Amino acid sequence: MISHGLVDGPHGPILARVPGDAGSLAELVRGHYVGERRLREVRDLAALLAESRRVHHLLPLFGCVPAEPDTWAELIACLAQELVVRGVNLTRVPAAVRCAAALRELGHPLAGLPLRLGRGERRMRAPWFESGWVPRREHYIPEHPEVARIFLDGRAPAGVPGGEPATVSTRQEERLITTAVEHWNSSGWAKIFELPGAVGPEELVPLGVNAFLPGAFGAETALHGGRGSLGAVVGELFTSAYCDASYSSGLRGGYGRLAAWRSVAGLVRAPADASVHRVNELAARWRWLVFRITRRTPYWTDQELAVGALSPRGKVLSLLVSYDTD
Repeated sequence: MISHGLVDGPHGPILARVPGDAGSLAELVRGHYVGERRLREVRDLAALLAESRRVHHLLPLFGCVPAEPDTWAELIACLAQELVVRGVNLTRVPAAVRCAAALRELGHPLAGLPLRLGRGERRMRAPWFESGWVPRREHYIPEHPEVARIFLDGRAPAGVPGGEPATVSTRQEERLITTAVEHWNSSGWAKIFELPGAVGPEELVPLGVNAFLPGAFGAETALHGGRGSLGAVVGELFTSAYCDASYSSGLRGGYGRLAAWRSVAGLVRAPADASVHRVNELAARWRWLVFRITRRTPYWTDQELAVGALSPRGKVLSLLVSYDTD
């Protein structure tokens, strides 16, 4: 994760200039972070600024509106979203609104994200952490008797009521669903199924993910779930995208938020060009499942994620399963 030792490293001079003159800071950023490979550090810097400095110290930075797609534009775009995911409403800050408009003109990938949290994002909060912080699942889901039976007699779970589901997802849709975990050790398993008949969440919970993705975690693993909310799923996807994986860095605030909504868009089969607001509207109509993972032979897992989305009529099921192990 972001080390606070960066204060004594290359970020030190920049952090010392906040609060300060935004124009001078912009020149310092432009001169210090040169090249595509330094953008990772710019995103870390934005997260560190949002975490370590008071909001009123940071708002003057939006007075220097980006005029070209350089490292200052990247810093401002990331800083805005780092503040938003910490609960700051930037729609009330005229300078931030002007910066957002300028970023849209520049075609910045974060420019389409709202400047405040919306419906479905109530549990999207950037983690406050020290170096090495690792996220853990928030959901407690009690053991389901069907899972105990599977472990005792080794039989596979009963099939889906009405017949076999048909896989209908394209490779492009599956890649979109796994956006939030694409930097994890496991690239993730994502599938969209058309069910033989309408089912409800209560019928899917005892089946678990194994009935659909038996190879995702291996035969020694059972996934069983419970009803979840859209906000809980978005929160977990965001945390998964924001935080470091075992062998790679996380995306931080802005790109983590963008990745979370792209995964949601894939799960609910939203149009490729749908806005966050439109994806939110569509996703609110779907029913959401969160899954707990049980292992007969435990092994160390830093992060694990298994979520499902059931269409409003109960005939389409989307699944995302991934883990990150050392």
